[in-house]
Amino acid sequence: MSLRAARAARGWSQADAAGELVALGRASGTPVAAPASLKTLLSRWENGHALPEPHYRALLAELYGRTPDDLGIAVAPAADATTASDRLRSAIAAAAAVDHTGLELWWEQLAVASRLDDELGAAGAGELVRALVEQLEETLIHTLTPARRSEIAAVLAGAATLAGAQELDRARPDEAWRRYDRARTAAREAGVPEADAVAGQAAVLVDVGEPATAVELLDLAGPATCDPAQVRLDAARAVASAAAGDAPAAHRAIAAAARRLQHSRIDIVALRGGPILELADLHRWHGRALVTLGDAEAVGPLERALASVPRSARHRAAVHADLALALAAHRPQDAAEHARRARELALRIGSERVGARLAALRRGS
Repeated sequence: MSLRAARAARGWSQADAAGELVALGRASGTPVAAPASLKTLLSRWENGHALPEPHYRALLAELYGRTPDDLGIAVAPAADATTASDRLRSAIAAAAAVDHTGLELWWEQLAVASRLDDELGAAGAGELVRALVEQLEETLIHTLTPARRSEIAAVLAGAATLAGAQELDRARPDEAWRRYDRARTAAREAGVPEADAVAGQAAVLVDVGEPATAVELLDLAGPATCDPAQVRLDAARAVASAAAGDAPAAHRAIAAAARRLQHSRIDIVALRGGPILELADLHRWHGRALVTLGDAEAVGPLERALASVPRSARHRAAVHADLALALAAHRPQDAAEHARRARELALRIGSERVGARLAALRRGS
């Protein structure tokens, strides 16, 4: 029975089937596209223009109570006679088939992955992000048209940056570095800011005990071409300078970021494909730098950051951890409560990085 026949047997329109898939995805915790986008996808799948991705194949099999083979959407093993040249031609043809609709669906998938990451981090969105990065990389290397390569690279830059943050959470600095480096090269090809990826690499260097190298990396990156990107670089420089023990440089960098935000009057800036920049992030970065410097004034900006309820569980965990460190000497009970909440969030998102930061609190107690 074909996919179309299975739908017809239920008496569903494509819109009906899309709605059922959305409900099933929500019930199982599987990220899916919006109903309108799913209707377009269903049409492509039923007409044989595209093969559903693994998580959609599983949902469709469950929805219709049949196996992917029954529905004609199973991935057929490569025939023995398939040659390397056949595989290459097939890959180039598949990349050439990517159109505007496909690109928009990738953007939508990245947006879903980002929202899921905000709530569940690598624990809930890690596999989805990894699969998206691999798919985009495979398509990009087989895409010939410069304009289309640029469009695909823009999505890849955002996805690889998100993957880098997840690898940092997992305490895998080598993998995080590789992901961020891929994000930078993709951003250059797309002509979009690479500040998020540069800031990520700087964070990796700080984590592995190379803050001076992180400062050098940020200096080599030069000024950004837009305000949000420059704020990212200034904030990363503040944290790296603090870790290197250069308090004046850290204060100058935070002040520069604050001035830029004030003058540009940014409330929330979303760079398509990249994390959302919240004004509260400035308080978070400021507090992190001051905690690193051992400055008791860190409590103020960290409490302001927490009061705004950062969108990302990763950011909330980081603020709680920094507050635990900042309050340990003078308000131990409050510090213990923040440490508890940081560990709860770290467990939820699968972040070993937060645990490593709190280990400093245990060593000092």
